[in-house]
Amino acid sequence: MRRRDFVLSLASAGLAAPPSALGDGGPIGDGLRALADDLRSSADDRDRWARVRREFSLHPGVAYLNTGTLGACPRVVLSAVSEALLEIEGNPANMVFGPVGSKMEAVRSLAASFLGAGDGEVILTSNTTEGMNWVAEGIAHELRPGDEILTTDREHPGGVVGWQHVAEQRGARVATCSLPAPPGDESEILQRIAEHLSPATRIFSLSHVETITGLVLPLARIAAELTRPRGILLCCDGAQAPGMLAVDVRALGVDTYASSSHKWALAPKGSGLLYLRPEVRDRIRPAALHSGDLAYTASSGTRNVATILGHGTALAFLEAIGRDVVEARCRALNAHLRDRLDPIPGLTPLSPTAPSLSSGIASYRLDRGDNAEVAGRLLREFDLVVKVLPGAEWNGLRFSTHIYNDEGQVDRLADAMATILGA
Repeated sequence: MRRRDFVLSLASAGLAAPPSALGDGGPIGDGLRALADDLRSSADDRDRWARVRREFSLHPGVAYLNTGTLGACPRVVLSAVSEALLEIEGNPANMVFGPVGSKMEAVRSLAASFLGAGDGEVILTSNTTEGMNWVAEGIAHELRPGDEILTTDREHPGGVVGWQHVAEQRGARVATCSLPAPPGDESEILQRIAEHLSPATRIFSLSHVETITGLVLPLARIAAELTRPRGILLCCDGAQAPGMLAVDVRALGVDTYASSSHKWALAPKGSGLLYLRPEVRDRIRPAALHSGDLAYTASSGTRNVATILGHGTALAFLEAIGRDVVEARCRALNAHLRDRLDPIPGLTPLSPTAPSLSSGIASYRLDRGDNAEVAGRLLREFDLVVKVLPGAEWNGLRFSTHIYNDEGQVDRLADAMATILGA
């Protein structure tokens, strides 16, 4: 069975629908099936993506170019959460610990498939930071005084704080590798990382898609050429990848992979995933997983079942479109964005240009003006939502392109930037 057919069969069986929807195909499954049918029958690419945009509740006229911070949920996800909440509140304990709550394991299976993992290898979390902290806490027992945890200078604070905490507890140290900005090719990145590995390095923690510039790190090569041969645990902050890129964690060779589905995977806020490679699972022992990896355990306590079921619906929504199709669209829109922004005087590109290293994120340094002021004008005067890069050293803006964006919005951004910068 093809992945998309598998997803639709789960949805039509009530994966993300409340029990009242079972037996008749369910409104959630019907909606996903209708979307997939419409996309298959559409001959025009512009009409196809306009159909997808109608699935979202974004304010009319607003161009939302900040998925790298938070994504927008499709209406079918909002419906799944709402319907599940209504079902739960009719008989709370019986529903949460009965027919509604039992569907969380189906979401977990779908999440494993979505990440290219084996069934049972993915854990449902609230966000990337939680997953990264569980990994850090869970592997801390192996660290000894003088051991080194290597990370990079482009990590989100949520991907580093757990390592800082356990390093302080265990007498280890956190070292930082400075990544080229932007790199010319993969080999330049690998060489830079190799220069920072030492006999004391026990863990290398880095992003899949780096949050500042959208750089896609060559994880498969890092695993095969650098970390696995040295016995170094490779831990990945995948906050910016699933839902933008078609992720296959086994092909990437990572040992752990934490992600936030409320960004590019368009899930309800507070949705995350954690993959643990089976060969290292027994080494990672956080308190949160003491009772096992199921969605509900004695360690987890009561979960937000409605949000988790909405999480599953979001993954099914993207699978109905096709993960490869979504990735191609995100990349194509961002390439168009770069084509429009690169020639504007006063903007310096920060993101890589090589196709294998670029993503649905592009960032630019402002050669003149203040980035927060420019972002404020983009919102007030042009209804454009963008991200202000943290850190005075960047003075930059980040632009994320997803399936609810279109070429017209990108062109509007380019015209607005030219106007503001006086080009």
